[in-house]
Amino acid sequence: MGADKPYIEKNDTKPQKSLLPILAVAAVLIFAGVLVSKLGFSGKKEIPKLSPQDEAKLEKRLKEIDESEQYALIAKVDGWYPCLHSGRTSYYLKKGEVWKYGITSKGETGRYKAPFLVKNQVFYFIQFTGTYSECLKREQINLFNYAHLPENLARPPADRLTRPPYNSIMR
Repeated sequence: MGADKPYIEKNDTKPQKSLLPILAVAAVLIFAGVLVSKLGFSGKKEIPKLSPQDEAKLEKRLKEIDESEQYALIAKVDGWYPCLHSGRTSYYLKKGEVWKYGITSKGETGRYKAPFLVKNQVFYFIQFTGTYSECLKREQINLFNYAHLPENLARPPADRLTRPPYNSIMR
């Protein structure tokens, strides 16, 4: 019975799968493996090594952050001093009054050159030492309280300032 039917060979009309996508994926994986090995990536968490010069700079900067100063520039003599706010170009200060509050991590000579201090007739007075953050807080306290200082309150109301003459802004 089965012998009576002739066997007809069927042609497969489906296109044959190409090996090209598989080869492309394999090539990308091999390239990525070579790239990773050349760049030195490993499973270990490696800390990058700084050059000796960069290591010294980093140590110096970290020390500066830990050892900062909050200072005041104080008038040496009665006279007119440059003013950076209130629509004034100069402001009259008496000897011993605050001209500016500031902070630095570089010390007096790193922050101001002697000719600047001499020209402006002020001296550098350290009010607080500590971390940079602590000094910044102290500076803000001094700036906000300046309006209530006896030296400022002794002035006629029209001449009172909200901050020292050489502090241009309240940060």
